[in-house]
Amino acid sequence: MLEDHHARFPNNPFVPPTGDICFVNNLPLELLCRIFETGLSYDASEDEKEYLDNIRRELDAKETPASDIENDDEDEGDEEESDGDEGDCDEAGSSDSRSPRPPFPIVVSHVCRHWRSVAFATLSLWAKIVVTSGASPPYELVSTQLERSKDSPLDIFINCEPRECEDRVEEPSEQDVIFLFSLLTPHIHRWRSIKLYVSDYDYMKLFFSAVSDPCISTVPQLTTLGLYYRDQSDGYGDLSMSKDPTLFASWTPLLTRVVLWGVHVDWDQPWIASASGLTDLELAYHPEDIRPSWARFATILRGAPTLKRLSLRQSGPSGDPPDWFIEPTPGSRTDPNAPLQLSRVTDFVLAFHSQKRAIGLLRKLYLPALKSLVLHFDKGNYTDLVHELVGPATCLYPARERPRSLLSRLESLIIAGLPCRTGCFKLLCSELQNLRSLHLSSWCLSILFMDILRAGSGCGDIPLPQLVTLYVAGGSGSALRDVVQKRRDAGVPLTSLYVGYSCELRHEDVRWLRENMKTFRFFTFV
Repeated sequence: MLEDHHARFPNNPFVPPTGDICFVNNLPLELLCRIFETGLSYDASEDEKEYLDNIRRELDAKETPASDIENDDEDEGDEEESDGDEGDCDEAGSSDSRSPRPPFPIVVSHVCRHWRSVAFATLSLWAKIVVTSGASPPYELVSTQLERSKDSPLDIFINCEPRECEDRVEEPSEQDVIFLFSLLTPHIHRWRSIKLYVSDYDYMKLFFSAVSDPCISTVPQLTTLGLYYRDQSDGYGDLSMSKDPTLFASWTPLLTRVVLWGVHVDWDQPWIASASGLTDLELAYHPEDIRPSWARFATILRGAPTLKRLSLRQSGPSGDPPDWFIEPTPGSRTDPNAPLQLSRVTDFVLAFHSQKRAIGLLRKLYLPALKSLVLHFDKGNYTDLVHELVGPATCLYPARERPRSLLSRLESLIIAGLPCRTGCFKLLCSELQNLRSLHLSSWCLSILFMDILRAGSGCGDIPLPQLVTLYVAGGSGSALRDVVQKRRDAGVPLTSLYVGYSCELRHEDVRWLRENMKTFRFFTFV
């Protein structure tokens, strides 16, 4: 039957070739290694994307704080070793009931002897360590990966949050977590990234204890540190400690990305206070009493001259703007209260602040290179903030350029929530002359902005003349078609349109939009 099938369908890729050797094994070893690495990246990103999506849906439903995750026996491969490896598969499968399949490295290493030898030689294949709530000691897979990755840099993702599994809740015990860290910390000199998610702050304290031992080796390869605390009940839980936690008794010279989500540290530590290579800093959901003072916050930003992305979600300096004053040092030639010069920051997130504090932050930060802005405020009246945004932006003194608004430089704007007077949105649009992408995740905002976008008849009257990509969460099909048609007639067409499932679209609306847009898709707003 197989020969007959080959005769009828000679090029069917789903039928194994005849002969002794599979054509895939004729590929150069370097190419097969690359294929394995690509498969690993896809496999890890799918699992982690699902995890993040669940978090974001939960946050969106609550409209309160809480979310990034990244990817993330030494014989020739005889029969005995292959049989012994089945333990890896069992442990991998039991570690995550949502995904019963074994991890990708285990799968490819069990295909055949050739693939097994190539998989063992591809050290990066074993260097992405993912530990979920269902895993438990002795963590055979983790031990196997640590051994087979040899000296390769490690990317580690640990999820200690409880998870419902059939009729029980899976959650590691403190002893489990201690045992896990005892496996990982001897390899801390190989850590390239570490991301830890907890809903019990005691687990975070165990991490602090594991990595702050004065006897621990250096952390020379660490580039990414992500610590996420999401209390399932009141949002913060008990963060009290005898003193601010310390991390890494030694220097972290390659650190480029830091995310502290509800997690506080000693803000004076060199790894964060003078991280000269830092390009991405995200501080989120810190109660007032554990935030850095303005002086410490300013020190962190001044110590990161290459910073490109700054995210402050219900976090930042403690106190109110009138408290953000630093007493000048006698004889000093620099003004410690001058705006903080963030000349390379292109992306800024400002969310869940009072209007007074949001305005205070904008006045204290000099952001001449800003291209992308995210605004998310859910309660109160932010009309004064809008006027601050459309007015002249903070600049250095003496001014080096003609004052312009912060909005006039933007190419991307995401507004998740901005309660203010209706007329304020026309003011915003009047300053967004260079905007190319607008993302509106609020149904009401979408309606208001569509009314503005379809106003006018000539090119000079069309708001946001550079806009090519639009995300909207609400609106009717006729309104969307009107916006698309008028902007096309005016010579400033949209090329990409993403709409929420709550939009009121008929079948003919969907068909018309698909025919008249380069890209038209439905999009789940979270």
